[in-house]
Amino acid sequence: MNWFSVAAELQRDWRNDVEGFGALLAKHLPSYQNIIGSYVGAQKEFSK
Repeated sequence: MNWFSVAAELQRDWRNDVEGFGALLAKHLPSYQNIIGSYVGAQKEFSK
């Protein structure tokens, strides 16, 4: 068991505090920050 699995289990429902959980992942997993940035960019482009 590692911190990621514990954090995911504590988060449980991904709709709760998505920004805070995303910030936690981005801080500790730099590659995940790239995925988040790509997703946000795609959402902005899609909503045009």
